[in-house]
Amino acid sequence: MIIRNNPVRQPLTSGTESTAARPAPTARNVVKDSFSSGTAAAQRTGAVTGAPPGDHGKLMSEYLTGARPPPADFEKVMGYKPYAIQTPHGQRMQDPLGDASVPGKIGPDKEFDPAAKTHDYGYDLLRYYDRKGTPLKPEARKAADAQFRRDMFDYANDQKGAMAKFKFRAWAQIYATAVELNSRVQGYGPP
Repeated sequence: MIIRNNPVRQPLTSGTESTAARPAPTARNVVKDSFSSGTAAAQRTGAVTGAPPGDHGKLMSEYLTGARPPPADFEKVMGYKPYAIQTPHGQRMQDPLGDASVPGKIGPDKEFDPAAKTHDYGYDLLRYYDRKGTPLKPEARKAADAQFRRDMFDYANDQKGAMAKFKFRAWAQIYATAVELNSRVQGYGPP
């Protein structure tokens, strides 16, 4: 939406008046700061949980594996509390509302649902930190996508029989590639 303000009209003068003879502009209503005079604007705002400094890829991995608990106000901001599950390849944190969002529900979306719920939690962490005003670095989204890929291939490799392994590896490759391409298109920022 484009908003155009009306131009400010200057009073017409005959050209003979000097600028010194013009009256000084009147003071406008000034709102006085109700906080103490020595505080800066940043100090007057509420405490915001910012993204911790350091390796955001490692941070994301710690969140997804449960090595790091969710941020204290994650449930309040995002509307759910993540929960942990135990897989044959380690603990994973899950979005209880997440699922494998596959267009047309093609492929083994039910089988990859645990991997998708962990991936959804990772993307919600990206959204959480973005809402807090301290977005995570691209490495965080790359780490979430890499965990998704590993979890799907772990599931595929755990299958009995060559045909089952082949089938699930093929679908894992398709799903992981689609997710990674989408992340690339979105600049590895919050989805």
